[in-house]
Amino acid sequence: MSQNSDTAAGVLRRSVAALPPHRGPQIEEDLNAKPGALRRMSLNESAEPPSPKVAAAVAAAVVNANRYPDPRARALAEAISDRTEVPVSRIAFGNGSHELIMLMGTAFMEAGSRIVVPSPSFQPYQTAARIAGAELSIVPVDAEGANDVDAMLAACTPVPRMVIAATPNNPTGALLSQVALDKLIAGVPKTTLLVIDEAYYEFGRLAGGPDVLKALKARKAPWLVLRTFSKAYNLAGLRVGYALASHDEIVEGINRVRGVFNVNRLAQAAALAALSDEPYARASQKRTAAERDRLAVGLKAMGLSPLPSAANFVCVKTSKPASDVVSALARKGIMIVPVGGPPYENHIRITLGTPEDTDAVLTALKEVL
Repeated sequence: MSQNSDTAAGVLRRSVAALPPHRGPQIEEDLNAKPGALRRMSLNESAEPPSPKVAAAVAAAVVNANRYPDPRARALAEAISDRTEVPVSRIAFGNGSHELIMLMGTAFMEAGSRIVVPSPSFQPYQTAARIAGAELSIVPVDAEGANDVDAMLAACTPVPRMVIAATPNNPTGALLSQVALDKLIAGVPKTTLLVIDEAYYEFGRLAGGPDVLKALKARKAPWLVLRTFSKAYNLAGLRVGYALASHDEIVEGINRVRGVFNVNRLAQAAALAALSDEPYARASQKRTAAERDRLAVGLKAMGLSPLPSAANFVCVKTSKPASDVVSALARKGIMIVPVGGPPYENHIRITLGTPEDTDAVLTALKEVL
């Protein structure tokens, strides 16, 4: 502990001081291994490289790295607008969708406001609310790992400032059905901002999930959809997330609190190039889905019951505490993560990798369990 640490701690906001210590996800260096030395199946990233068009676009863009990027990411916004039919004025960008969630906390949450979130789900939902001093209504997911829409709507009394839902949900992997999605959209109060996190959008659609933007056309009240290039477009290392909103004012709120140049020049070029090579992205997504299905079959053959997943990972309950399983696999050169928190103390999440990764994790799990 540094000198005069008590004095330094006193400058923190109370809501920040109350947060758990920052740890961040483990990478190879945390286990005293060189990058690439372990099978990294712990972070929901792609094991495949991005399209060759991305590499070419980044190489061309780096020549102008001495200049700040377009603060509005106009070329990328126009490309996304063409895809989604959402006007450019209703699209915001972030350094990954994680940053957008934190910006939501700054722009829309405050002391006295109440936020409804699923659990287990992406932890930054809760972090953003706690920093803002907002009250959290935490709703457990259902038995299959999907957001429990009935319970979330029941939590909307009294009327909350925001409701956040995720489909597919991380870390469980389950989709909202069309019926559940329509019920959520219709049931969330008109004065509440409904946020739907579609970080795994492309995988969800590939698995037959509902079209969220189409369903949201029935909602005249405020909404926000979060998406990212990190998963299906293999760009986790460049950090590009985007938000699609029902109203210009929502995007304006995010833009007022974000950094001016929060998505860098190389990231913008990479995302635009990735969008231009849809056949490459689609083929990569299908290979990932095939490994997801193969991993699930292998887990079932071991007598385990993986939760249904439409994402790029699989969540499964084991016969041992998840922390023990994670440690044992790390000793075998495989990185995965525990889900944690009751009733998921024995659940692990395995991100999809190469076919060799799938074989290795199945073999290692048999030995560990």
